[in-house]
Amino acid sequence: MAARCSTLCLLVALGLGCAREAEEAADAPATRSSVAAPAEAPSPAPRPALHRWRFELARTEIAVLDLGLERPLALPEGAALAINGGFWDRRGEPEGWVVAGGERLSGYDRALGGGVLVVDRGRAALFDGERFEAPAERPAFAIQAKPRLVVGGAVNIRSETGRRAARTALCVREGGRVLEVIVAPAGEGEGPTLLELAERLAGEGCEEALNLDGGPSTGAVAPGVEVAPRGPLRHALVFRERG
Repeated sequence: MAARCSTLCLLVALGLGCAREAEEAADAPATRSSVAAPAEAPSPAPRPALHRWRFELARTEIAVLDLGLERPLALPEGAALAINGGFWDRRGEPEGWVVAGGERLSGYDRALGGGVLVVDRGRAALFDGERFEAPAERPAFAIQAKPRLVVGGAVNIRSETGRRAARTALCVREGGRVLEVIVAPAGEGEGPTLLELAERLAGEGCEEALNLDGGPSTGAVAPGVEVAPRGPLRHALVFRERG
């Protein structure tokens, strides 16, 4: 993703040359005809499988682990899920506002824009990253990334670039009481475009959705699921369910 806030930034800087970022119809009886049958339309490509985890925020704690671009993504003891976090720059420094447990881990970046997802007192809200004003009292959790995929229940991606990649996204549901984590692996070198993912999430009822770092950074570890990142990570988000 350009020069800003992505795994590609460091890979390019290191000279590694890594690039980023069906409904069935009923059968009709066979008939003989001297007229050639029209060519069948190609079947639509199947939707890529998504990994999903749903968390009730009143009973969930979200922590941030600093992997320092060196440690692998792993599931801490007692955690339900660990995923990749947001962006980082050419120096390996995290970009955008990141808060966990009321502690600021990275400063707000108006130039980054995108969106700021804030979780506090069991509710999540997604704000416009270009107009956001950080509150005086830090929330329990916050992360700034881009782009906002869904805003007010509607698709927020304006055009189709055709760029396919693995993706990680956070989806707000039930008036902010539920946060759904979405991970779309790339599979055979493929993955959804941002527009495809936004359309899918909006169609499935996401009220707000934020894209996190993607491409080689996409990763998730949970019981029975492992999507290994293809590149280093700076931050990992860890979800634990409180009793």
